[in-house]
Amino acid sequence: VGVGGAAARPDTAGGTMPLGAGASECILLAACGAEELLPQSADLPADVFSACLTTPIKIALRWFVSRSILKGDGISVDVIDKIPGQQNNRKTPLGELNWIFTAITDTIAWNVLPRPLFQRLFRQDLLVASLFRNFLLAERIMRANNCAPISCPALPPAYQHPMWHAWDMAVEICLLQMPTLINGDSTVEFTPSPFFTEQLTAFEVWLEQGSERKGPP
Repeated sequence: VGVGGAAARPDTAGGTMPLGAGASECILLAACGAEELLPQSADLPADVFSACLTTPIKIALRWFVSRSILKGDGISVDVIDKIPGQQNNRKTPLGELNWIFTAITDTIAWNVLPRPLFQRLFRQDLLVASLFRNFLLAERIMRANNCAPISCPALPPAYQHPMWHAWDMAVEICLLQMPTLINGDSTVEFTPSPFFTEQLTAFEVWLEQGSERKGPP
């Protein structure tokens, strides 16, 4: 697996994708093409691509807050580091967000990728699957800043997939609870997101009333 800044042109010596019999087994993730400039924004880390690959939940929340009207409700980037819980504990706010992010990015990948490529990238190796889930986030954030990450094998564009709206809703529901939770009010409990319940309901409706000619929701 290779992760880098800008991808080199095919006719240059440095940083090119190795060709030959083993080329189909190589994986490359790059922040942008050779003729693009990396985004520079006060609302984003200096290396936003690496941040997406290594700390996806944090950068996703930071990007959401920078674009959201929730600032008027006392939600700022300072809240992000105070969200309670652990990413491996689904019953905590942070863990639930991580769980939802995994489900949504897996769903997006399943929708846009050919089945063999989905199996190769998202079901054969946990590390590769994590990197490509995070790459989908990087594409969304960097495309909004006029920069297009690239990968080998190439993925179809997924930055405008409708499931991203479900992610934004889950983030908003979580963040709106943070001011009272962070203040330490013992009478206030975290309300889990309805995301998984809503998705199961949508699937049940499709099973009962959906047409054989239409794909699953």
